[in-house]
Amino acid sequence: MRLVKYIAIAIINGFGVVIGIIWVAVPTTVAQPSLNYQLALSGRQSEGETPQSLSELYKLRDRLKVQLDNLAKTSDSAPFPGELWKSAINRQQSQTLTQQLQNVQSQIQIEERAKYNWDDAAKLAAQAVVIGRTSNPSSATWEESQRLWELAINTLRLIPHDSFLADRAIDKTIEYQGNLSVATYEMQVARSIEKIRAEEEEIRERARKEQEKKEIARREIERKEQEKKERARKELERQEFEKQELARKELERQELARKELERQEFEKQELARKELERQEFQRQELARQELERQELARKELERQELERQELARQELARQELARQELARQEVERQELARQELARQELERQELERNQQATSQPTPESTATPTPAPVTPAASPSNFLFVGDTNRDGQINQQDEAGKEQWSLSKGALILFNDRNNDRGKIPTWKQTKVSAPRRAAMLSQVNLTLSENFKTSQLFITADSIASPHISVFQKTGDGWQPVDISGAKPLVFSTNIVLGVEAKQFADRNWNGTVNLKATAQNNGQEIASTTIQMGVSPWMIAPNTAPVTEVQVSDRGSVNSEFISQLKQAVEPTGAKVKILQGDRTWMQDTQKNGYVQLPEKSEIRQFNVAIKSNSEPEKNPPLKSTQDRDLKVFKIGNPRSLDPVSQWSDGYGNLQVTPPIPGQPMGRVYYGNSGNASFNPEVLDFIQAQRIQGPPVDIDTSWLLTRQVDEIINFIPTQTPGQYVMAIASPEAGVKLLEELEGRGYGDVAINRGLSTETTVSAALKNRALIQHNLYLQNQKLNPIIEKLKREFLLGDDQIIQVPVMFGYSGYAWWPNMVNSVPVNGKLLVSNPRGPMIDGVDYTQERLRQLLLPAGVSVSFLDDRYYQELKGNVQSATNTVRKPEERPFWQSLPNNY
Repeated sequence: MRLVKYIAIAIINGFGVVIGIIWVAVPTTVAQPSLNYQLALSGRQSEGETPQSLSELYKLRDRLKVQLDNLAKTSDSAPFPGELWKSAINRQQSQTLTQQLQNVQSQIQIEERAKYNWDDAAKLAAQAVVIGRTSNPSSATWEESQRLWELAINTLRLIPHDSFLADRAIDKTIEYQGNLSVATYEMQVARSIEKIRAEEEEIRERARKEQEKKEIARREIERKEQEKKERARKELERQEFEKQELARKELERQELARKELERQEFEKQELARKELERQEFQRQELARQELERQELARKELERQELERQELARQELARQELARQELARQEVERQELARQELARQELERQELERNQQATSQPTPESTATPTPAPVTPAASPSNFLFVGDTNRDGQINQQDEAGKEQWSLSKGALILFNDRNNDRGKIPTWKQTKVSAPRRAAMLSQVNLTLSENFKTSQLFITADSIASPHISVFQKTGDGWQPVDISGAKPLVFSTNIVLGVEAKQFADRNWNGTVNLKATAQNNGQEIASTTIQMGVSPWMIAPNTAPVTEVQVSDRGSVNSEFISQLKQAVEPTGAKVKILQGDRTWMQDTQKNGYVQLPEKSEIRQFNVAIKSNSEPEKNPPLKSTQDRDLKVFKIGNPRSLDPVSQWSDGYGNLQVTPPIPGQPMGRVYYGNSGNASFNPEVLDFIQAQRIQGPPVDIDTSWLLTRQVDEIINFIPTQTPGQYVMAIASPEAGVKLLEELEGRGYGDVAINRGLSTETTVSAALKNRALIQHNLYLQNQKLNPIIEKLKREFLLGDDQIIQVPVMFGYSGYAWWPNMVNSVPVNGKLLVSNPRGPMIDGVDYTQERLRQLLLPAGVSVSFLDDRYYQELKGNVQSATNTVRKPEERPFWQSLPNNY
């Protein structure tokens, strides 16, 4: 009866007195509403309810829609005679509810716009607060804070006056205006302070310059006085020296005449000996070439036979794979047919059940629609998406733990796999069209294992926006590896065991940290029903130190000028097990053309090692990639663009100026060091690249501004000892070079020749009398080399017993005055060193013998090579060669601390 009273009140309010009279006049039996009519009006809102928030508006809108739907259902049934008044009431009520719904929707739009403005203003205010809390904020900081407060206030003013948020917006505007005033005041104060500081700095600078001016004047007076005294002293010395020089020259002339006769006789004998040696060498060379030709022919036959066997094996493997694939497809087809029949049967049963429910409606079924079936959430057991997280070479359930957090010591690795191999003009990572992988063996595998619950779902793989341009993903199908759309626009080919391959199109660098977040998502009808993420990272590029074993030594054939050098190089290298590769071309300084490195990837039984080299940007037409004997393993890439440097500074970018130490405390993979010439340091883009690898950095800079080539390998070299894992550091020592000459003169060998056969040939005594040269080298030791030694001891934690100071002397422009024995190449227990052409004492090169004595405790075997051609060009053995070294056998991630 209470419901009937509410209905009567609504009718009177809606239609006035006339409808009320009709209501009274209707007989009691007619006035009683039916059960369906009561259900249709049961959801009306009471007149006293007024919405006070956006959520209440939403509820009111939904109630009005329900009332309209119920009213429409009631009006569809044909009225009995005498009940036409009900139709009129329904129409009027429908119009009223429709008008109310329109009003509510209009108010909702106002409130939604107001809420948007409110949230926007709050975000701006939060940014302003963060900026205002910056330590030691400047005027620019406060100016930015002021701008944000003004934007927040203007945004609040956009809130309509008839919104629920209008009053709160006014209060918040007042609050923001107060904060705006504070920011404005702080900005003015900061500007005043900055102005005062600038004026104080200017005053101090003027005072400093005035003091410097006075000091320079005082020093100039002292210098002139000293020069006057020095000129007088030198004049006395010169007169005395001229007197002695005349006497010495007479003696020298007589001695030279005697020696000339001896020399001519010696040369005559020497020419005869060399002719015999040349004839013998030619005979041996012809025999060796014939043996090499026969060996090459034998190897070619073996290679062809191996290729034939490999092709036959691959054909058999291909046929077997094709057979297995056909069997798998047949099993999948039968399984799909079975699942389709099961799905049709379920649909038929569902249809019958729905038809039965429709033929017998109940009040409950009319009021509450049947909910759609919901797919269960994914769990690790039925939606597994993992790579080789624990780096054991296998992908299984154990890789689920920690898969979302990558570090150098843990997490799935990706390999750099540049498909262009340095041939294209556009870097691979900038190319938008993705083709099949160039080398599938270099793909990093990721598995997506699903249950049959996802058979009807669409599966997508997406990558974070920062990493997307730098990686490619492929899916392994029956047709081979197919590219995957990682934007989320195109689904994967469904399988319960999806195999993906991921490759990186570049290493980590200054613009990308080398990590990628891959997300696997399952969707039904556009709705996400399952997802999981894995984080992967690019395996870092590393340089093998000079202490690592060598597989190949590369040298350029310069014709007859370096034929003797190449011959001696082969004699020294080949017995160690390494190969010598002779390249034709115009690259004299092989060390500068590219830096050979490597990357590592885990496998089940061992680690996979790949040779990867950075190629020089200078003169690209003259510097194609230097392929090693393991050509299939070598990847070559470039960093940045060529720099415009002056002819002297351009040597700074040569890769002889980029070196790495052996493992040192705290740096298990070694630490990179390079030469810094002040005006032109080593290429900053390459240094940033090394830093981005986060494994052999941060690089240490060494002052090479005083060297002609500006390259650090001229003065520092790490040499392995006979004890595994131990090494010594050889460093150039001009002081040791001067002492060696003084020692020779003290023993009576002042007349012995040094720099024999070179353009700088002279005698020990003549070199010592060149005081400018001696003082220059002592200056280099005190002002350059000694500070470098202290820095190396500090940065690399070296002890004095690990440092060997090799006698070297430098000319005024910074070139090695005699062949530089530091610029040497360790090769599998042997050290290849420039022949210093030192003084011959009792048939032994005194300088060579000194180096052997220095290296004797380390047990290093030394081979001296005739590099006269390179010495005259101001370079030596290491500059003239390049090496391919074996990577570290121990995986880098096992050498690093956890979460490194």
